[in-house]
Amino acid sequence: MEIFSIFPSWLLTTILVLFCIFLYTLKSNRSSMVALKLPPNPPKLPFIGNLHQLLGQPRHIAFWKLSQEYGPIMLLNIGSKLCLIISSSAMAKQVLKDQDHILCSRPINKTTKQLTYNYVDVAFTPHSNHWRKMRKVFISEFMGPKRAKLSNHVLLQEVEIMLRSVSLHPSNNAINLNELFFAIIKAVSFKVALGLNYREQPLKGPSFEIMLDEVLELMNPSFGDFFPWLGNIIDQISGRNHKLEKVCRNLDAYIQSHVDDHDHKIHNCQVDDDDDKDFLHTLLELSSMDNASDDDRLTKTEIKSLIVNIFTGGIDTTVATMVWAMSEIVRSPRVMQKVQSEIRNCAGRKQKIDETDVSKMTYLKMVVKETLRLHPPAALLLPHESLSHCQVGGYDVLPETMVIINGWAIGRDPSIWGKNAADFYPERFENLDQVEFRGGNYDMVPFGGGRRTCPAVKTAPATVEFTIANMLYWYDWRIPGGVKNEDLDMMEEGSLVLHRKLPLWLIPIKHNWED
Repeated sequence: MEIFSIFPSWLLTTILVLFCIFLYTLKSNRSSMVALKLPPNPPKLPFIGNLHQLLGQPRHIAFWKLSQEYGPIMLLNIGSKLCLIISSSAMAKQVLKDQDHILCSRPINKTTKQLTYNYVDVAFTPHSNHWRKMRKVFISEFMGPKRAKLSNHVLLQEVEIMLRSVSLHPSNNAINLNELFFAIIKAVSFKVALGLNYREQPLKGPSFEIMLDEVLELMNPSFGDFFPWLGNIIDQISGRNHKLEKVCRNLDAYIQSHVDDHDHKIHNCQVDDDDDKDFLHTLLELSSMDNASDDDRLTKTEIKSLIVNIFTGGIDTTVATMVWAMSEIVRSPRVMQKVQSEIRNCAGRKQKIDETDVSKMTYLKMVVKETLRLHPPAALLLPHESLSHCQVGGYDVLPETMVIINGWAIGRDPSIWGKNAADFYPERFENLDQVEFRGGNYDMVPFGGGRRTCPAVKTAPATVEFTIANMLYWYDWRIPGGVKNEDLDMMEEGSLVLHRKLPLWLIPIKHNWED
């Protein structure tokens, strides 16, 4: 009795009432959970949930293995987070089309929040009116006809530079195609986004390649994203938080220096011809106009966030696709002979291949499609998040559930692609015109779908096709060291962007037009 005498009666009454409310809420929640039909859920452990089933292997492989046992839709508990894993075309269609209005948001995590200046960008920001505004600006100003014209012009120049560098390379010496392709896409991105010829204006401080690698590495999930209390301590002790701050600070300083340069040019009326204006210049100019509408006027922070999106989403993914395409082509002499024959017949004996030539190369387009099927740039699409309760595949999906679509597994599903789903066979697309990337089909989803479809869904494949066409028009290619074609190492590496584990080294052999 003594213990109760030291508390006022009103406090005891309040505690009793709160305790009763807690018991009632707990009972109600349990009843609600029983009434819900949740997706299959592999056995989990206390605190960590299903994390132990993902360790020691790439996440897309771990998810695929679990899906073989628990089905194409399953629910995992990873720390404090509910994660819906989608591994089939039918389920992807429900997420990206049928329930897209509910499942189109993005989860919040530490890295993307800091990298995007607290979510003022277009790629990672949760669904909102602000996201709609940013996407509208990005599509109209970066993906519009003027920018496409400039991009194609720069790509043509860079491919010519690449071909000259290959021609000057010592005969019978291998070339690192990863570096070759990175230089092309980096040059195009820098020129279109910043108006910068990076060869003439080298980056001060950390190299751009190192900075980009560090950014992409940090975009992988951290402990703090799934275990808010203990995870944050681990991220702090491991040095991850410090590294994140340093990388974001370096990237911001680099972008800010170009914002300042462009501001200076605008202030001093040093304006390029309208067709040659880069993306950054256009946004700053629009935002500075007195009669600019709220939809056109962006803050400097919002503008910088869009530049971050271009660097993190448009360079590494395109390079990876080019490298995988050349890897698969050289592994298959039959495919190489067939695609080279088409390219050389379409282009004839020209000094330059242009877009009109490439548009006629139907087999080359099949080769690129098959590359994207087997090697989607992101094995797992950028995660979605549910805005409210909905149903997918007849199962209940709770609010704030992270939705992860395994594009790698969908592209290799034998129920869709047949027994040879794991083989590189471009001819499978001869009678599959309905398989395209812009939302009409979900048998392969390298660019996502729905409201969150990658804006480069049209331009990225065209860039790959044009570059590969030039590589195969002028040169034959072989693997160095006497390695047989079929023995080329195809090990994968990476989680956000799926690369070859080893760089692709090939020996160029100038094509003999007299043969």
